[in-house]
Amino acid sequence: MNNAEFLTQIWDLEYTDRPGLIVEESINYEPLPTPQSGLTYLEEVCQNALRFYKSLVVRDDNVPAIDAYRGSYIAATVFGARERVFEDGHRYLEGPIIFNASDVDRIKKPSALSALMGEQIEMIRRCADQTHGECWIRCGDIQNPLGVAAMLWDTSTFYPALVEEPQRVHKLLEIITEVTVEYITQMKAVRPKLVPLDWPKVWIPADRGIYLADDTMTMVSPELYEEYGVTYNNRIGGEFGGILLHTCSLKERYFKSILKNEGLHSINFAAQYSSDMQKIFEFFGGKAVILPHYVHTDHPQIGTLPEFIDLVLDCWIPERPAIIYVSAKPDGGYQPEVFEVFKRRGFSIKHPS
Repeated sequence: MNNAEFLTQIWDLEYTDRPGLIVEESINYEPLPTPQSGLTYLEEVCQNALRFYKSLVVRDDNVPAIDAYRGSYIAATVFGARERVFEDGHRYLEGPIIFNASDVDRIKKPSALSALMGEQIEMIRRCADQTHGECWIRCGDIQNPLGVAAMLWDTSTFYPALVEEPQRVHKLLEIITEVTVEYITQMKAVRPKLVPLDWPKVWIPADRGIYLADDTMTMVSPELYEEYGVTYNNRIGGEFGGILLHTCSLKERYFKSILKNEGLHSINFAAQYSSDMQKIFEFFGGKAVILPHYVHTDHPQIGTLPEFIDLVLDCWIPERPAIIYVSAKPDGGYQPEVFEVFKRRGFSIKHPS
């Protein structure tokens, strides 16, 4: 059994004798020097994505994919929000463009091929061309409509509007949903061999749903989440065969509401900001693939890396399909401690090269 076959078994919620393990190990990755590279930002991201892809060492269960990531805020730019490059080099939005509910009346449906969303599609096309269509390429970031609306709308008036101006909020979410569906359709058209999961960096067959980042969930009540979050998540998931849901904070009071996301293939979360790991496994086990992740630059962490792996293994049983993801270290290199924990717990990873 090769890696794709093993992971497909997990995605099909079939029996496996251990959880999947994805440990991103990058050896001798050298990003282009900035700004000396003399390239546009689009060209630079594409070239660095290809360099990182070539630096990956596969000792785990993953099927490598090129990750040409343009940002988590790109959907907001097609509506007129502006990108800002901050002094430390990180990029985000200059600020909101909706300050009062009446501002929604001037919002028209833009093209998904415009602004940074269009740039993300172009990045996928360029990476596909440069690898002659032979490599898997990961989809760009996809924020759920409620999350995009929260980026566009000033916080002080957005959350009150969910109660006071529901018609205008729904109008905006309808437009964002239409653009999101167009965006996903264009990515798939550019690259049929597209991994539909942006985060975590785990392989999944191209026809198993689509990634949605749902980080606004815990900013509203479960009831409001169902009305403004789940409703539009389901419209997107209905177009693409279900949802691969990410939320940084997975809280128990939202568990039942999350299951109202139809076609829920997986649930990914940051353990340190979420409810007890055992409760997550008990509730979602067998209903969706459970995808806890560990990121070295996140603080605080939920213990050391070996402690995190042990915690997940304590919760896993074959009836609760899961994949553990460990991101690359900031400076790259091997991560033998992860494999040592698996070996100590009696699990072995044996796949043909």
